[in-house]
Amino acid sequence: MGKDSFKNFVRKNPNLVDYVINNKMTWQQFYEIYDLYGEESNIWDNFKNKENSVNTTTIKDLFSLFKGIDLKSIQKTLNSLNKAIDVFKDFNNNSIENNNYEERPKYKYFED
Repeated sequence: MGKDSFKNFVRKNPNLVDYVINNKMTWQQFYEIYDLYGEESNIWDNFKNKENSVNTTTIKDLFSLFKGIDLKSIQKTLNSLNKAIDVFKDFNNNSIENNNYEERPKYKYFED
């Protein structure tokens, strides 16, 4: 059982990704189980259940996600980004103005 067959197995069972994302398992642990027991083992029934799927996100989960967001820090970050963008715009405008330099003719003095 090689890596390619394990990759195909994971593609057939996308619920395994949820366990890795949620730090409940690692790909190394899944591969070791796959190498020891194979695809058809009953051990996979524990990981193939639909309860751990990402699609079962509830409204309560969404509210708890938004509850942890600090709007004041986001506003400060956006203000800082706006200031940085303005600085880059000013820098770009200054460099464009400097490109309009006209060279003075040779053999002319400053007072001429």
